Amino acid sequence: MNNLLIIDKDSDLRKTISNLLQKNGYDIEEAHDINTAAKMIENNVFDVIISDTSISGGTLDDLLGFNKNNNSMVIISAEQDSIINAVKAIRGGAVDYIRKPFSIPELEVKIEKAIELRRLKQETDSLRGERNIIYKTENFIGESPEIKKVFELTGKVAKSNSSILLTGETGTGKELVAGAIHYNSLRPERAFVKVNCAALPLQLLESELFGHEKGAFTGADKQRIGRFEQADGGSIFLDEIGDMNLTTQSKLLRVLQEKEFQRLGSNRTIKVDVRLISATNKDLMHEIEEGRFRADLFYRLNVVNIHIPPLRQRRGDIILLTYFFLKKYCGDLKKKIKEIHPLAIKQLTEYSWPGNIRELENTIERAILMADGDIISPEDLHLPCQMDIFKYDYSTIKIPPSGLDLEEVEKGLILQALKLCDWVQKDASKLLRVSERVLNYKIKRFGITHPRWKINK
Repeated sequence: MNNLLIIDKDSDLRKTISNLLQKNGYDIEEAHDINTAAKMIENNVFDVIISDTSISGGTLDDLLGFNKNNNSMVIISAEQDSIINAVKAIRGGAVDYIRKPFSIPELEVKIEKAIELRRLKQETDSLRGERNIIYKTENFIGESPEIKKVFELTGKVAKSNSSILLTGETGTGKELVAGAIHYNSLRPERAFVKVNCAALPLQLLESELFGHEKGAFTGADKQRIGRFEQADGGSIFLDEIGDMNLTTQSKLLRVLQEKEFQRLGSNRTIKVDVRLISATNKDLMHEIEEGRFRADLFYRLNVVNIHIPPLRQRRGDIILLTYFFLKKYCGDLKKKIKEIHPLAIKQLTEYSWPGNIRELENTIERAILMADGDIISPEDLHLPCQMDIFKYDYSTIKIPPSGLDLEEVEKGLILQALKLCDWVQKDASKLLRVSERVLNYKIKRFGITHPRWKINK
């Protein structure tokens, strides 16, 4: 429920407005003078403050001063002869004004817009507060030549206004690079707005990007400001843009070409100045060939391409990243892990990391939780068995002149596979490329047991 404060010396008007707004789901407080309002602002959190231009015991400047350290949105209500004072208040920090006499529906439109602006301001302030931690270039962990190329290119393009397309597998850090581009650009103090295009269906994605008017479609019970409008003057990051449908692609192309759009259900054209950063884990050229992505949009997006390599192609960075996450999560989880066992390090560097940095981070967090002492063991990592298919050169396998016991060789390979897979029989069967039933039979035949198995077969 949204909290409102109404300041007006006319008690009848205050009561009328309060009663009508309460019926529509708002939580209302009232104040008749500046002193009462100041105490309420000090002790409560208000989404919106609605104040008359004439306040007993003070001025609008006093009110805006009391509200300076809060996130409350101030709307000024003014008689015709006081409009000039309302305009001055907007210059001083108020977000809007409404002319008396007004209707409740008219006031509600102003309130909803102010609440939306407050939400956006909170998001933006939160990101600005985090940016010095998250998006500092020194937080880019890596010494490998592959990742250094990414750092270098990011620094080169950040100061331009060109569109950037980030490509790479899921979990490689595309959002981190996008944030670094924005916060090292010419517009770091403006909004950095993020949208996941794969998370929303057609109509909701268009509404998210461009906004809508009340009644534009079923469920549109109020006006919504779109993400492009929120990002005006700043940057917008469109993640998973390869999943965007063709209809929305055509509307996005217009924004890039004309720097304008219309909200759903509106004929009014809105101009914006937005720097676009997009990302995808798909091959967009293949998507174009298959008719799922517009070629003209691709060329607009791909002014500069930054490809972020998967973790398996920058293995020299795995241990650097591991110790970075170790320090981070030991602090968060209040654990004192001092070291990583050499065999655990070997597992970390040899694993293929299909989930990339995101998977590595989750693995280290889980290992810290599982560790009993002050060192992370291979068992704490609990990495799934690698299922990479290798091509063997069987000519390198030599049979000694004295011969060998084939069953002992087979038993040894099964034991090796089980150890690699942390004694998970299902994973070991995949590694050996046999069925679980066959592996079960051979485990029983060779008398292989393990303490972790509830029933040794």
